[in-house]
Amino acid sequence: MIEIQQLKYGYPSGGSVLDGVDLAVSGGEYVLLCGANGSGKSTLAYTVNGLVPHHFGGAIEGSVHVAGLDVASTPPADLFDHAGLVLQNTDAQLFNATVEDELAFGPESLGRDPREIAARIRETADELEIAHLLPRAPSELSGGERRLVSIAAVLSGGPSLMVLDEPFANLDWVATEKLRRTLCRIQQRGTTLMIVEQILDGFSEDVSRCVVMDQGRVAMDGSMESLRSALVESRLIPRYSPPFRPAAVGQPLLTVEGLEAVIGGRKILHGVSLDIRQGETVALVGSNGSGKTTFVKHLNGLLKPAAGKVLYRGKNVCDSTPAQMAPLVGLSFQNPNNQFFTTTVEEELLAGPRAVGMPRSDRFDEMIDLFRLEGFMDRSPYRLSEGEKKRVAICSILAMAPEMLVLDEPTAGQDGRSREALALTLNKLAKEGLTTLLVTHDLEFAGSVAPRWILLKDGEIKADGPAAEVARAGGLPWPGSRNDSGGGDEQS
Repeated sequence: MIEIQQLKYGYPSGGSVLDGVDLAVSGGEYVLLCGANGSGKSTLAYTVNGLVPHHFGGAIEGSVHVAGLDVASTPPADLFDHAGLVLQNTDAQLFNATVEDELAFGPESLGRDPREIAARIRETADELEIAHLLPRAPSELSGGERRLVSIAAVLSGGPSLMVLDEPFANLDWVATEKLRRTLCRIQQRGTTLMIVEQILDGFSEDVSRCVVMDQGRVAMDGSMESLRSALVESRLIPRYSPPFRPAAVGQPLLTVEGLEAVIGGRKILHGVSLDIRQGETVALVGSNGSGKTTFVKHLNGLLKPAAGKVLYRGKNVCDSTPAQMAPLVGLSFQNPNNQFFTTTVEEELLAGPRAVGMPRSDRFDEMIDLFRLEGFMDRSPYRLSEGEKKRVAICSILAMAPEMLVLDEPTAGQDGRSREALALTLNKLAKEGLTTLLVTHDLEFAGSVAPRWILLKDGEIKADGPAAEVARAGGLPWPGSRNDSGGGDEQS
């Protein structure tokens, strides 16, 4: 199905990304492609459907054949029937007015009969359990819902090969399990699957083969069982320490009273009330579409309440502009592309401090080291991998030294080393008294940094308290008792 020989490639912006890749994938295989951020995984995926070189340009050597077709001489439109690619950034893939239109686009482009198209839409929507989303606009959906729609949009075209870049990113535990079962059924029907993924537990036993990329080359290739110890040793599967637990927390820094939100005529939040105290690290968890991202956008004034209020140090957030709130409540968006507005990483990191009149400090340089950004300062943030973009986005918020840090899906697109390093950084900052609220579906990560969890369901708080208790109350998979123990280094 896929035959890649001595593939070398570099984007027009410069620098080699792929450096002599040899890879063969047989029809019907289920392959996991993993590796550190920037190792070339997504770029390799782009070669399979012709985005590289036809869309991105750049210098390419070697050969890529898919279903017997030479990718270099075959237009992407002619590959569409054979190879479907689900992009890591869903916003770059979804462009139709409704979800139904998204699912229809692929088979319509292939000239399918209208009755067949209608049947494919129904079958695909039912298989991914998104039939209730068909009349909705993709822009109104949560990140996880958009992820499922982007997968369905490719699946509806019926390609013989599907390449999915970070398909489990932003999905809750229920959607993750459903997608896992769906992918297994698709593969069992004869479709070849290649999954590019960072979070390697939970589905990896389903794959028939694991291919590990490192610095643009295939470094390892074998069964998941044979490679697991090497993945742990290289920190592609992270090893977390318990969270820091302060001996005491301060007065409420943020108070939310009866918050209601209405978007597109739909009520998203229903009377949410809570306090977050100074020095706490709190995880906001909940299923896709439960209102988590909508909630955090109210904390610095990006959204205004339909009812209720948000108080920061006793003052109504609505009385300040988002720019005035930025040095107080620093929000890192779920999609880092929505956060960038300068031409280089260095300018992106300096923009916030300059806006609030902060000089470049030793702490700024320390953040660059912590997030491993030393070699990226002259590069465009838009030209980085999605995981690298996420690191830049988080660091740009921390560079302003906010009193409270809000992170929306901070581990999405992050390799194991970066997730482990981020956990260590957040625990270090917690010891220094930083207040943090993180929105995440990565419950193992949440258990390593946040002693307190808040469970949001259908726009309402269903549980609030110690992490393990909330997990039990909400029926959530608990990452392990090691993150629920007291004593040791996590105590102040």
